[in-house]
Amino acid sequence: LETLEMQFAGANNPCWIITKFENLKINQFENGTASSNLQIDTFSNQLIEPTNELVELKGDKMPIGIHDRMNPFENHTHQLQKGDAIYLMSDGYEDQFGGPNRKKFLSKNLKNLIIANCQLTMTKQKELLETTINEWIGSGEQIDDITVMGIKISEK
Repeated sequence: LETLEMQFAGANNPCWIITKFENLKINQFENGTASSNLQIDTFSNQLIEPTNELVELKGDKMPIGIHDRMNPFENHTHQLQKGDAIYLMSDGYEDQFGGPNRKKFLSKNLKNLIIANCQLTMTKQKELLETTINEWIGSGEQIDDITVMGIKISEK
């Protein structure tokens, strides 16, 4: 808690960290040019600074339990900043079938949903995630456990 250094080791699933753009380190810029985090508005030729950035710490392609190939899990460290939000999840949300074509929800859609709503309180985000997945499932059935955990680092 004093250093805000986080350690993560994952089995198959990632850890997503959403940080405010102003919390990003200056080393995001290489050779004096902006990284892909910055965009130019081609109409006004003005620099557009996104308000949030998603950092993904990938989990190892290995289950938690006993497996034929048991390699050590990679331990990732990440320096958190005040105001960051951490998201951990099972694969249940992204693997859930539903929608108009009975397809999987997909990781990219979950990621976009979280990024678009990370400014909400954690309670509101929980409600939004529940409403979204229930509407996605519709008259179908939930096929797996669904776990999404969000942790917000206090700005105080």
